[in-house]
Amino acid sequence: MVSQLTPSDRGVLAAAVADSLVVLSDPGASRSGLYYWGLAKPWNEAVAAALRAVDEPRVTKVGEALAGEPENASHYRELRSALEEAEADAPGLAALLEAGWQAQCNSRIGYHVGPRYDAAAGSRAVTADELRVVAPGEKLAADVPAEVLVVIPFRDRNTGGARLRNLLACLIGLRDQSFPRESYRVAVVECDDRPRWREVIEPYADTYLFAEKADRFNKSWTVNAGVVNSPGDAAVVCILDADVLPDRDFIARNAARFTRAGVGGHLPYRAMSCVDYASAEWAIRERVNGGAADPAHLRAFQLRRPPGLCNWVRTGVFHKVSGFDERYEGWGGEDNDFVYRLDPVAPIDVFDDWIMHLPHPPASELRADGELVNAHIPPLSWQPGQEIGRLDRFAAKG
Repeated sequence: MVSQLTPSDRGVLAAAVADSLVVLSDPGASRSGLYYWGLAKPWNEAVAAALRAVDEPRVTKVGEALAGEPENASHYRELRSALEEAEADAPGLAALLEAGWQAQCNSRIGYHVGPRYDAAAGSRAVTADELRVVAPGEKLAADVPAEVLVVIPFRDRNTGGARLRNLLACLIGLRDQSFPRESYRVAVVECDDRPRWREVIEPYADTYLFAEKADRFNKSWTVNAGVVNSPGDAAVVCILDADVLPDRDFIARNAARFTRAGVGGHLPYRAMSCVDYASAEWAIRERVNGGAADPAHLRAFQLRRPPGLCNWVRTGVFHKVSGFDERYEGWGGEDNDFVYRLDPVAPIDVFDDWIMHLPHPPASELRADGELVNAHIPPLSWQPGQEIGRLDRFAAKG
């Protein structure tokens, strides 16, 4: 019996096999989402096992080459071609294609490599020092009543400036927007033991806030602090990861979605594209020079339906759920909890924009039992009992 739930297009199934092998073999996949990668690993290992059982020399040869060099786009394309051109009755082929499809149905990490991707084009790294000489553009005065507030939580310790580089690229992209400059404010909240990067950040942000906390990073509190302590009375808040490289229409496109009735907020993407280092260097240079980072030139691992990275929400809805749960420390679970709490009180849409996450040293944390570090916090239980986002919340304890 022919399955009605499995694609009949051999090309789709070939891509599923090749994607699964790359996700299993490339360390960049686990860096993009350690927890998701662990969940997908058994399915992707089944694809590797099915490859070893195939009796088709060309498929075996190029499949092994890709597993050994998963970053090699030529190997990737060659395997897809070999799978599409192999005889349908080749021993083990049907099982391999089925394993690839099942892996893609059960994995939250996908793979993208554009037809014009060239790793050599991004061989020269862009540094924070290089971006610091870019003209910062027009800064919004504190008394301008902007309708949109973009809040970026931030910390950079011991990365050699990698996170700072990403933040500067993000801020430069936000200064170059098609949306009216007087209608949006960008606030960066630095959570650290001291205002480590204040002098670098201030020229590129409309508002800089320092949230003193010497120990583990607390994204939830940092976001809340940005929302409640930034000047003005914005109607809409965008909570944005510092590693996002925004395109020129990013704010205009997302702000326009609030002109429809029945919209309390939205996630602008279905897949979060975590580009590799070569893609990031190329994309930053393109964007900083006023261009667009065409996905056809990029290579990325794509996290499917993650709740964080970029959230847009009406300010009243944000306060109705008391913002983010400030009990979450480190990384893991705070975005899920926030989105889950939004759902009962407001209609939340999901769109399918391309959104780019720039690479950085690993930050994801798991407990010894493989669970997220905040798994002990009961979801949907945030009852703050005090004002959220107090800048002295943790400083007062020290």
